[in-house]
Amino acid sequence: MKKLRFEENPTIFTTGAFLKPMKITVREGKDIWIWYVSEFIDDSFKEGEVYNPKETSRSLEMLVEEI
Repeated sequence: MKKLRFEENPTIFTTGAFLKPMKITVREGKDIWIWYVSEFIDDSFKEGEVYNPKETSRSLEMLVEEI
């Protein structure tokens, strides 16, 4: 995980979720900053239906499987 840097602040709110900044080291050592969802507050939707995803998982497949 040397290529990721999670920050606690600033935290912003978007409808149904809190977002926090994260730095990612990409090709040739260049860094970019992105927002990641740190906490879900309300329902999420998938193809127009309520879909509440898992917040953590050991694999991508398990993260998006139906619960």
